[in-house]
Amino acid sequence: MKCTLINRIKPSGSVRLPPSKSEAIRAALLLALAGGDPEEAAAGFPAPFCADLSRALEAAGDLRSAYVGESAALMRFLIPIQAALFGRISLRADEALLRRGFAEIEECLGTSLAPEPGTGLIEARAELEGTRFEIDCSRSSQFVSGLIMALPLLPRECDIIIRNGLVSRPYADMTLRFMRLFGGRAEETAEGFRTYPSRYAVPERLLVAGDASLAAVYEAMDLMGGSVEIIGGGADTLQPDGAFQGLAGLDECDITDCPDLLPVLAACACAKRGDTVIRGTRRLRTKESDREAGVVKLINDLGGSARVGENCVIVHGAGSLRGGDCGLLRDHRLAFAAALAAMICDSPVTLRGAECVAKSAPRFWEDYAELTKGAVRREEEESE
Repeated sequence: MKCTLINRIKPSGSVRLPPSKSEAIRAALLLALAGGDPEEAAAGFPAPFCADLSRALEAAGDLRSAYVGESAALMRFLIPIQAALFGRISLRADEALLRRGFAEIEECLGTSLAPEPGTGLIEARAELEGTRFEIDCSRSSQFVSGLIMALPLLPRECDIIIRNGLVSRPYADMTLRFMRLFGGRAEETAEGFRTYPSRYAVPERLLVAGDASLAAVYEAMDLMGGSVEIIGGGADTLQPDGAFQGLAGLDECDITDCPDLLPVLAACACAKRGDTVIRGTRRLRTKESDREAGVVKLINDLGGSARVGENCVIVHGAGSLRGGDCGLLRDHRLAFAAALAAMICDSPVTLRGAECVAKSAPRFWEDYAELTKGAVRREEEESE
């Protein structure tokens, strides 16, 4: 889909957040492990569901075999869960996700997870043996979150040893909170975590907060001159993207624990004059796109100035952008950044592949149209 965004529009009105997919995916899998009905619990979530959450609900209905689409979190959670329950892995993923790799969990489990060529299908034996599991967490915390949920299913205490540091630590804390809510037992140790044999049970009360990463987009609209009321946020949440307002506007910040904020913070940096240095960006090269380079290209395509530094992105803010065409690399978060950039552009902004927002926010362009009183034109792109 091609979208043309009218420039210099200040969004105003109210918008309801979808559920946090980080929280909802964890909740769906734990509900399945507890013998509950994830679909029934999800009935109270705002619709429509994003693509990643839809895949998670389908997987929770049949943990033995699953299609994970492009959801890295779902794949990384399911691999150790399937290994603990069944002693084998059976899942199918889109090619874009498989390119991101999963060497960390292969090394940890001592097995190869090479997909069948051209099918996206991974079939492998993977029995969780022993009591010590070492995992490299320098690229993602999702691998360790999968282990934290899976290892209590084993009839023995297990130690998770963190190698090379734990990035995005708040997401591991989120996993601990949810698994404990379901009766799982785990504790932090000097080397990582220790899990204890547990029987998951459906909690009396299960709440999933609104998506803080999407809330950051609307908070950025406010900072850039809009007036958007956000409905459905959650104060009691461990989502690290809730840190946006404390980081926006700083001349230098570190997003090691909240990497999804890079595109939004970079767009905000274009709206002020002077340099902004956003650190902790190197591992974003293996997100839905090379997001580190993608953010820089988007800004430069729109007439701004940005560059990749040593584990950082540097934005040379001028207070405005030229506008024009920009590529999204099939990355939903670059689409959100482009919508923000249009607010300070001298001419309209044209996006191709704008349907990529469905990964996390399928209603984004409908909500954007309402907030901007129709300042977006959507067209189906002709296939080549």
